[in-house]
Amino acid sequence: MRRVAAVAINTFRESVRERILVVAAAFGAVLMGGSVFLSPLAVGARQKIVMDVGLAAISIVGVLAAVFLGGTLVHKEVDRKAIYLVLTRPVSRSAYLAGKLAGVVLAVSLIVAVMAVVLAAALVLGNVAPRPAVFAAVYLSLLEAAVIASIVVFFSTFTTPMLASFFALCCFAAGSLSNDLRVFAEKFGGAGTRIAADAFYYLLPNLRVFNLRHEAVHDLPFRAVDVALATGYAAVYVAAVLCVACLVFRRREFA
Repeated sequence: MRRVAAVAINTFRESVRERILVVAAAFGAVLMGGSVFLSPLAVGARQKIVMDVGLAAISIVGVLAAVFLGGTLVHKEVDRKAIYLVLTRPVSRSAYLAGKLAGVVLAVSLIVAVMAVVLAAALVLGNVAPRPAVFAAVYLSLLEAAVIASIVVFFSTFTTPMLASFFALCCFAAGSLSNDLRVFAEKFGGAGTRIAADAFYYLLPNLRVFNLRHEAVHDLPFRAVDVALATGYAAVYVAAVLCVACLVFRRREFA
């Protein structure tokens, strides 16, 4: 655990130095700032516009940061031959990957936390007290980013950063629509299509469980047990993907 923590801290420091963090934070700030200035156009809907755009920005920026950070960190050390120095020390490949993933999640958590503070400030300036559902939605967006980070780290163990990022974004898009694709296949597809849709449904992350934005924006009730179940689902999925990534990474030869 100490070795994992050491790799995670080093990865976090590297991630903080990456310009992608600044770009991501600026992108989120522009989106949320724009929502504040545009909200008067919708009379009586300022609160909903600020929360809707703000939560969407947190989700999108968190996922993009996880994709681009996770896709480059492993390849960068392999390309610079720094991986040899790391692996010559008493650090297993599994601990190395776990530390890399933890470091990426820490960096994304920093971005999400900053954007959440900006969103809360925007709501307070609009004389709106942030509701518990808003913070729950932010937390679930962080879990969603962690799941995507595990996927991109998995792909980064055997492919290039560009392909790893592309595959992870494809998984994000498919995971967001997996339930709809499954329903469509059941209604209009044949037996083979339904089997394939079911396989993708269970293999891909079900990202719908991390979406609480509708409840937060429209002040609808939500169950704490659903948040707990989403937390457990994210933990199990990340652990499973990390195990597969470790199996692939152990077989990789570095020339």
